[in-house]
Amino acid sequence: MTRVLVIGEAIADFLPCDAEGRQFSCVLGGSGFNTTLALARLGLQPRYVAALATDALGRRFRAVLAAEGADLSGLKSSERPMPVAIVSPGAASHGAMFALHLAGTAHEGPADWPVRLPTDIAHVHAASFAATTGVAAGASLVLLADAKARATSSYDPNIRSACLPPHREALALIEARVAAATIAKASQEDLGWLYPGLAPDQALQRWMALGTKIAIATRGEQGSLALTAHGFVEAPGDRITVVDTVGAGDTFTAALLSAMADDGALGDAGHMASAEQLSRWLGLANRAAALTCTRPGCDPPRRAELG
Repeated sequence: MTRVLVIGEAIADFLPCDAEGRQFSCVLGGSGFNTTLALARLGLQPRYVAALATDALGRRFRAVLAAEGADLSGLKSSERPMPVAIVSPGAASHGAMFALHLAGTAHEGPADWPVRLPTDIAHVHAASFAATTGVAAGASLVLLADAKARATSSYDPNIRSACLPPHREALALIEARVAAATIAKASQEDLGWLYPGLAPDQALQRWMALGTKIAIATRGEQGSLALTAHGFVEAPGDRITVVDTVGAGDTFTAALLSAMADDGALGDAGHMASAEQLSRWLGLANRAAALTCTRPGCDPPRRAELG
């Protein structure tokens, strides 16, 4: 079985149940957790490396991952509470809005990050601001760099500007991780924040120049665009009724990695994807992300739902 290690945040998302915000429902989220959940549902048995609180929310995160068959050996218990986010769901024209509450939570505590990529891991995924700045940032860069010679890796900056340093510093941190990763993926909206005035295809060209092998932009209902040394590949999106967009990008990543694993490309540092392969991978990832957008919170599909 192909093994994937994931570094990234776990956050309890509170979604409004009514227009006035009088009642909220709590769903489990955070880019690292979402990607791990989606990978587990797709059969890749991911190992999630993070600190989870011992409070009720932390226990719920752990129980969900255990029920889905994820590898919990990388989890560390924290006496700090779980971080939370107050979410305003996104629509077809924009992503979800988040009010994050991280100070004094398990997010700021240490986890048992490996100093080298474990030999049983074929791929490492570094997710969002937790892999870019803060206590996990150094470990994520070390693992991405270590994977470059003998495995594959992916990075999604998943921009949350309130959690990042000033733009110039944030850009340097993000580009260092893009350069170390086999695959660098971002939403069109995030690329616009990173590179004001650059079209998505130009931003992907900049990422390729940094050294990543596959640069990907997700574009909502317009689908996705990828660039490799062989040129651009585009895959159309699925037309759906959007409930919210929470977790769509993380599900895209997980489905992409699942498709690569099916082709024996995950963990193969020397694999050069053909245009036909990459188009299939993107198509599956687009379909999985679209299904997630039809559900509240991050509720990624299982393999059987993708056809």
